[in-house]
Amino acid sequence: MAAAFYFCTQKQGFHEDEYYTYYSTARTAGFYVEDGQWMDRETYRSEFVVLPEERFQYGLVKQVQSWDVHPPMYYWVFHTVASLVPDVFSKWIGLSVNLFFHGINIVLLTYLSYLVSGRDVRLTFLATLVYGLSPAAMSGVVFIRMYEMLTTFVLLCALLHIQTMRRGEKRLSVMKSLVPMAVVTYVGFLTQYYYFIFLFFLAVSFCVWLLWRDRNLWNCLRYGISQGIAFVLAYLTYPSFPAQMFRGQRGAQATENFFDLSNTFGRIRFFLDLMNRYVFGYMFFLLLLIIVLLAVALHRCGNGIVGKEKNVCREPGFVVGQRDEIEESQQSGGQLEVGFYMLLFTVAGYFLAVSKTALLLGETSNRYQLPIYGIVMLLTLLTVKTLWGRIIGKSAMNGGKILAFVIRHSGIIEKTAVVFCIVMLVLAHWREDVVFLYSEDREQTAYAKQWAAENTPVVYLYQPGEEWCIWDVTNELLEYPGVYFVAVDHAGTFVDDKIRNAHSLVVYLPKMEHAEEQFAKLCGMNEVLGNCQPQYVFAEKYCDVFYVER
Repeated sequence: MAAAFYFCTQKQGFHEDEYYTYYSTARTAGFYVEDGQWMDRETYRSEFVVLPEERFQYGLVKQVQSWDVHPPMYYWVFHTVASLVPDVFSKWIGLSVNLFFHGINIVLLTYLSYLVSGRDVRLTFLATLVYGLSPAAMSGVVFIRMYEMLTTFVLLCALLHIQTMRRGEKRLSVMKSLVPMAVVTYVGFLTQYYYFIFLFFLAVSFCVWLLWRDRNLWNCLRYGISQGIAFVLAYLTYPSFPAQMFRGQRGAQATENFFDLSNTFGRIRFFLDLMNRYVFGYMFFLLLLIIVLLAVALHRCGNGIVGKEKNVCREPGFVVGQRDEIEESQQSGGQLEVGFYMLLFTVAGYFLAVSKTALLLGETSNRYQLPIYGIVMLLTLLTVKTLWGRIIGKSAMNGGKILAFVIRHSGIIEKTAVVFCIVMLVLAHWREDVVFLYSEDREQTAYAKQWAAENTPVVYLYQPGEEWCIWDVTNELLEYPGVYFVAVDHAGTFVDDKIRNAHSLVVYLPKMEHAEEQFAKLCGMNEVLGNCQPQYVFAEKYCDVFYVER
């Protein structure tokens, strides 16, 4: 949590989707720019803050979301926090929500790891530590969207199913199992539709387990009915969700990607590379190799190839504590219970389905897989630990001088594994892999403050139909008393007395090929900008910034 707070302090700018979070929960009149008109700072700013008279307007938030592609639960939470500090635009409104849910996620992942690992405290601590400090986890905290909150309900969903399995109820308890699962489904689904993908694979594996255990269909039906009720309540709360999931822009795009088999391997590799880098510090495939080697070694142990001695536990040099550790390792070798395989099936299904449907947006696409990253870390470390425990246990019975040496020094090997995990973290942060910090915005905002202090007029040239790109520089535009918006098509004809009499201008130009040459042409076409010498200052994501002196 301290590390997460530290990276929150380092966040200097916003992704355009983060600005949309503020806009869609604080919308006043709608962000509409008028061609050839000024927009003053207060009008612009009012679209990103909750005004005192707009507090706790949950109906408006729900209506705005119905025009977009997301359910409203996260935005209701965000709007509540923003309503407590009206007329404030600050990164800490969104970051406080994320920090709250991230703290819950750490607790949930710890408890889930504790149960799935057979109450192995050391492995629980290691899995939570390595994931909790990974660049992927830190990136999720500083990204002001619904993915930390989604992670909470994904982990809660997994935990409730694991607890139900461990209780071994012959008849699923309504209050202990069915109702809590339905409540989490209701809230999780209304937070992000990707929750449904996780639940689908978890529900399939859970029902298979119920049928395998009891040969009784009634438990599955009761479970399915309770989940169905949750979805009915979700529909009554937010009737827009079927259209958004199946007929909206993102729904149609996701469906097309899912059934396009030609992109399958490329998409899987893309998301594997992201997980390898941002969660495992480029060591995920090395861990997979270690798992394969341990599995081969275990197979050889099982076939008695490693040696012919009866029991190396009885050899000189083994003390009682070591014998206890070996017996514990033998027992831990059987701790890959049904819950482990259920989670493995679920995260594999989620990973493949999301890889097929999510947007490919470079490193920022980590957000879509964020909910399962902690579980993947747990399953990976638990697999290594379990295979190692089985090898120690079997070699202790089969003998072998080399393996006897390994057993005697198993403590050192385990400590080496911990160091290996720490090295993963150090390398990842050394490469500065935490995303969504936008440290470059510090300098760009400083330029804007300087120009605003000098009363330099600002002109934003926009492409008609792409007005949303303007949001990407909101933190800069909020520094100016006002901004003059002009469509690119009319850039050669705009005139304004304030701009006409200015000694210098700041101009935001949409991304174009040969931007400087294009801007020079615009200057030549316009009597206000004629004979000016444009100076290229810096590049934004969707535009370039020029400083013009006359």
